[in-house]
Amino acid sequence: MKKSVIASLLTVAALAVTATSYGQGSVAFQNYNFGATSLNAPVTYGQTGTFGGKSGVAGQAVGSSFLADLRYSLDGGANYSLLTAAQANDGTAYPTSFAFGVGGDNDAANFAGYFFGNSVTIPGYTSGPVSFIVEAWQGGTAYGANNNWAGQSTPFTMASIATGQSPPSDFAGLTGFTVNPVPEPSIFALSGLGAAALMLIRRKK
Repeated sequence: MKKSVIASLLTVAALAVTATSYGQGSVAFQNYNFGATSLNAPVTYGQTGTFGGKSGVAGQAVGSSFLADLRYSLDGGANYSLLTAAQANDGTAYPTSFAFGVGGDNDAANFAGYFFGNSVTIPGYTSGPVSFIVEAWQGGTAYGANNNWAGQSTPFTMASIATGQSPPSDFAGLTGFTVNPVPEPSIFALSGLGAAALMLIRRKK
């Protein structure tokens, strides 16, 4: 009797795990597709200059010192959540590194400007539209944390994404975007002091 009850409980648990594993939606975290679907959204420098020791030329594709992560929204873009490494569970490093070969930045032959992550699971997704923002940065371990260069894609919405054991969906709607230098806090402080000084001068006049 006890064995049959335990067996039943194990069966229910296995089904629950299966439902959890295959019941959510998934997307292929990459900005280029080698197949028939049109996806070609390179990331390039928006300005020319050197910041944090990293030089960039406007229009050039970024290289492998850059990382990419993903934000998703299940409420029509009102609120975005960051997909964490634990949630991604894609079998590769996440955040995902950009590619390039021996040629370095702008090495088109070796896919500079592109990242090729594996399938990532979107927590809480079951059906319907889902919105995304892709983030890219250089310097620091996360977007918005001591970055030298950083940028975000334009938000895009997909009517639905693959669920179950289907191949993951491509990022239909993702377009190329740029990264730009991130001002240091000291620069903001100096700007504030300059503005305050101008206000004092105007008042004295």
